[in-house]
Amino acid sequence: INNSAIDVDVEKTREYYQLNSLCDCSYCRNFYMQAKKCFGKLDSFLSEFGISIERPDEILSTETDDAVMYLAVSYSVCGKLSDSDMQTVEIRDGEMDLKVILGDSYVPNEQTGDYFIVSVYNISLPWVLDEPFPQVEPVEERSKLKRFFKKHRQAIHRGL
Repeated sequence: INNSAIDVDVEKTREYYQLNSLCDCSYCRNFYMQAKKCFGKLDSFLSEFGISIERPDEILSTETDDAVMYLAVSYSVCGKLSDSDMQTVEIRDGEMDLKVILGDSYVPNEQTGDYFIVSVYNISLPWVLDEPFPQVEPVEERSKLKRFFKKHRQAIHRGL
């Protein structure tokens, strides 16, 4: 990719994804239900690494008025990038321009040994689950939560 060699153990990555535990929250289940059928090109690209598109390690998402914006969907791959530089790939899949970064920063996963992260950005999907669309927290509640976490993050950095 981009004239850089990547050392990937496809079989070990496939085995990892067969055993990988999944989040059961509604946002993640909404993604799992649609990913393969909505993103054929992305699915083909990821499968070259042994990644199962429906089984990410981590999903960061937020609600919009009528859909879910998946800010980052991250997967881990057994192997190594040949150099320390991140690799970026743009994929046009359907109506979406997806940005894929190989060698992205750490995300929680169950990997052992050598691995690197592949993250996909700019995914938006409609709500298709047969359950109510999640309610957005009122702005004042989000502000309280942000202040709480900021205060505690600062205390951790000071060693308290």
